[in-house]
Amino acid sequence: MLSQLKKWKEQGLLRSIDYHFATFMSELGGDNLTTICAAFTSEYLGMGHICLPLEQVTGHLHEKCSVSKINFQQFCEQYNIECLLHHDSEVHAVLTNSLCVGEHAPLTLAFNALYLNRYAQFEQLIADELLIQPVLELNGDIKSELDSLFMVNYNYLWQAWCADQKQAIGPLCEKFLDVIPQAKVDWQAVTDVFQGAQSSDDLQPLSTLINESERCDWQKVSAALALTSARCVISGGPGTGKTTTVTKLLALLLKVQPHLLIKMVAPTGKAAARLTESITNALTELTIDEALKAKIPSEASTIHRLLGVKPNSAHFRHNQDNKLHLDLLLVDEASMVDLSMMAKLLMALPDHARLILLGDKDQLASVEAGAVLGDICSFIESGYSNQKAKLLADLTGFSSLINKQSNPITMADNLCLLRKSYRFDQYSGIGFLAQSVNAGKTTAKQILRLCDEYADLEYFSHSDADLNLLDKLILEGYSPYLKNLVIINDSNRNDAKQLLNTFNTFKILCATRLGDYGVLALNKRCEKVLLDAGLVNIRAQEQEHSVWYPGRPVMIAENNYLLGLFNGDIGICLLNDKNQLRVYFQMPDGSIADFQSSRLPRFETVFAMTVHKSQGSEFAHTLLMLPDHPLPVVTRELIYTGITRAKNRLSLFADLGVMASACKVKKQRASRLVERLQASHS
Repeated sequence: MLSQLKKWKEQGLLRSIDYHFATFMSELGGDNLTTICAAFTSEYLGMGHICLPLEQVTGHLHEKCSVSKINFQQFCEQYNIECLLHHDSEVHAVLTNSLCVGEHAPLTLAFNALYLNRYAQFEQLIADELLIQPVLELNGDIKSELDSLFMVNYNYLWQAWCADQKQAIGPLCEKFLDVIPQAKVDWQAVTDVFQGAQSSDDLQPLSTLINESERCDWQKVSAALALTSARCVISGGPGTGKTTTVTKLLALLLKVQPHLLIKMVAPTGKAAARLTESITNALTELTIDEALKAKIPSEASTIHRLLGVKPNSAHFRHNQDNKLHLDLLLVDEASMVDLSMMAKLLMALPDHARLILLGDKDQLASVEAGAVLGDICSFIESGYSNQKAKLLADLTGFSSLINKQSNPITMADNLCLLRKSYRFDQYSGIGFLAQSVNAGKTTAKQILRLCDEYADLEYFSHSDADLNLLDKLILEGYSPYLKNLVIINDSNRNDAKQLLNTFNTFKILCATRLGDYGVLALNKRCEKVLLDAGLVNIRAQEQEHSVWYPGRPVMIAENNYLLGLFNGDIGICLLNDKNQLRVYFQMPDGSIADFQSSRLPRFETVFAMTVHKSQGSEFAHTLLMLPDHPLPVVTRELIYTGITRAKNRLSLFADLGVMASACKVKKQRASRLVERLQASHS
């Protein structure tokens, strides 16, 4: 068996680590079935899966045999693994009796799947921690506070009505007043109010005509849920107001628990900086007491920094034996958190502490193994238990939450989906395209129709003519910051911040790093186009085989806690008043720091970046470059994530047939977290 696995390694059908792990299992006394399953378990982990489902072993082996032109049945007979020709219950029985499988062995079986033991432990720990419900202490009139923080703003409704008085009243009220479908409303009376109104104040009678039983503001519901649940997950697409909602929630919690110690984290430095910025902006718009506003934390850190990195170690200072010092932990961009990191974070959470996970369940999963947020949110449409629904209805006034759900999954009582996007309105082609992709119903004809109908969408093929237009888009996107480069001194350091902001209004996103339409090729193309246009001068000093020039944008590719630079941070190379080239970054607190290029951790030029790296960011104009042929990495989640990075304009370069096919299949990562949450319920 090991000889065959070695051949597959040489043929590129297995990684070296997969082969060596299988060899280790064989040396421990593993039989042929255990050995080959060990190789596949390691391989699956490298593909982002948490476990090897036993029902997939036969098909996966069949595929390997087919590629290497081996007769599958003869292979099974030769290596005495005929059980793979029968029902997978036989596979389970054989593995159960293996010396390498068990509670204290390297491999373990659970829920008809084979795991590396520590990943099974991580998965169970997450399920257990998510279902813990510490006793919550809340004082004061919570309903009144919620009503005050989530008061209907008739100014937005009035502005929308003034912009187009021909639009239908029903959809307008659904958007701005959160009126539920099939609401029992006297629409003629509502219409009369609109037609007689002279200002937003004249719309106040709508509060009587459309009562709370006919409305459901999911932001308010999510805040009520987080107040009443020690474990809360709030999911929502771009522009649904996750951070705005959480800022109001934190204000309310601090009002009733003034000494609450709150920490905010995100998976990457860039995501932490964006969370800091979002919370800061939300605070400026919040009409609450200044003393209360001052208590709301406005700075986020990375998960690594919160847990405390130990040099040259996979372990952290904070763990199950040294818990974090906090009362509430807020984790933003939770879709980017892999299984291992989520487990270590929850392991270090104090027993009494609250947990709020924020993220978009439909975005790309973490780079490392697992799709934790997606798994957790499997129950998000299940409805609340009668007890929870009644509690939420009492706090919010939205009686439509009460349903006849008899036995919902316990985890569903901790979940809330924000359903309304404030970024994409009914006139947004980006919003429509994102919804279509997410539903898996995108066709080539539909993409073309949307691009023809909506001004914020434009489509380009991979033809030579369209690729010439790509060069024009590069110039249009990057000229604004390059034409305004300045020499930086102590008095104008904020100019570097303005240049960074201007640079980040446009971005090229790619599915892959390699290939004609990957990051490396597009970065070279950008440099050539900008050089030919005289916008960059690539003649400056050469350091460590890397050419530096004023205006060169770079992205950090690894964390450096000493410098305060983290994976995903973006900086720009600029000349200072001493004629030195320095690289300027905006730090999480908004200040500008500069570094000598030779001191930077690993980095790369970033005119173009992968969609994966763009998570947690948004750009006024996004150019999404998809490959011209099918690739496993091009999935519905990747395309959706790329599209939703665009705020005002999306330029799409794609083969429409390839794109439509990729959108039809939802990427699944094998795990059993859903089953563990269900088992805990039962």
